[in-house]
Amino acid sequence: MKSIRRTAVPGALALALVGGGLLAAKAGTQTGTGPLQAQAAAMVPNPGEWSVLAWSLDRNEPLFAINAEQPIIPASNNKVYSAIWALGVLGPDHRFPTDVLITGPVEGGVLRGDVVIRGSGDPAFGYPEYDKDPMDSPRKMAAALQRMGVRTVQGGVIADPSVHDQVNYGPDWPRDTGNGAARYAPTVSGLPFNRNMLWVRMTPGQGQGYMREPDVPEIPIISRASGGANAYAVRKPDEDTVRIRGGTRGRFGVGAYEPAWLAGGALRQALREAGIQVTGPLRIAPTPRGAVVVHRHFSIPLMDMTFQLGRKSDNFFAEHVWKAAVAKATGRGTFAGGGAASAVFFHDQAGVPWGQVWQADGSGLSAQNRTSANGLVRALIYAHKQPWGARFHESLSMAGDRDGTMARMFVGQPAAGNLHAKTGYINDVRTLSGYVKTASGENVVFSFLYNGRNTGGSRAVQQNLGNLLASYRR
Repeated sequence: MKSIRRTAVPGALALALVGGGLLAAKAGTQTGTGPLQAQAAAMVPNPGEWSVLAWSLDRNEPLFAINAEQPIIPASNNKVYSAIWALGVLGPDHRFPTDVLITGPVEGGVLRGDVVIRGSGDPAFGYPEYDKDPMDSPRKMAAALQRMGVRTVQGGVIADPSVHDQVNYGPDWPRDTGNGAARYAPTVSGLPFNRNMLWVRMTPGQGQGYMREPDVPEIPIISRASGGANAYAVRKPDEDTVRIRGGTRGRFGVGAYEPAWLAGGALRQALREAGIQVTGPLRIAPTPRGAVVVHRHFSIPLMDMTFQLGRKSDNFFAEHVWKAAVAKATGRGTFAGGGAASAVFFHDQAGVPWGQVWQADGSGLSAQNRTSANGLVRALIYAHKQPWGARFHESLSMAGDRDGTMARMFVGQPAAGNLHAKTGYINDVRTLSGYVKTASGENVVFSFLYNGRNTGGSRAVQQNLGNLLASYRR
């Protein structure tokens, strides 16, 4: 994750909007009295910049605490809440459907209507890690129409992302995301496809000199490629036009401003490849009444997606999983409705006090997110006790393990191969929350949150605290 701007949370810096009223955050415990308190306190410089808690699951008591109830910016530790909330309300076996529908009868090989592709916010749809070729799933959709005898679509293709709002990037995201243009934080949609990236391949001497992947001319491209060095592409934050700069070689991706064009365009391309002529245009609209489902694609299970959040800190998956939880709670996936709905879930299910969690988005990119160490510890305790708790543990990065975001942390130290947690890092923020076993086998859940200028030094502090826990003998 990249840099953020520090801003106040609208209506609530450390408040949760619940039941029409603002409930103030509970007064925080500034320090603890646990058996490791003095050692932990000696390791933490400038304690006002920290919110820290280590809690024994076996004894149900703190081992140490520093400003444990102070809400601060969590960076990617916000993904802990997103994963737990989605697993709690949707279930680990939940699969996102993406439907193909038709709006009229098939007569003599002609579909007397439109083809609709309707999403439910599946971040894995057309994702190369799960489909070797992103076009595999759209081609299966086209094959379903081919089996029905369709040779011509009299209408067009409708792309329906309406399960979510069409606010496709989060509040107060960093400027370098370009409102979803950046690969590390592409746009969010009710109808995602291939990470919502339009790929452009340079083809010197052929046609316009480039190809779109998928073929979506509805997203304009202006090429000012001048030859020589590799090309690159950009778009302005509030439009879909892609501008090619540089040379005439290379392949590059740009996050689409309106990502539903990609899924609709991919289906239209697959239909054309299958020999099905589409007469009408591609448009973005809700599914017409009376449309009939003729094919349903199911995603990988939600539990598998949480590995993208925990080990890979994937912003794209985090936002879609979170919006799915918002939609379950409120009826529609919106950024505006997520903060209060999340606060209610974690208060009611995990005992997080009002004001100690505020999710403005699902990834932690937003400068408006807030949590306390106490809030994260309570959420992690809740996850630990669920039937899917063991798998949730596995979804987190392991200290010193190459398969995750802690590949360079705790290497050769007492916590290596033991401590498993979610990392978080942006400018002026570094966070680490998860689980560890002490040297005497005691199970501990912890959260070490830092907001301040010395993020390099805070990483060493977090490793020292983790090693303190891993080495502790009761």
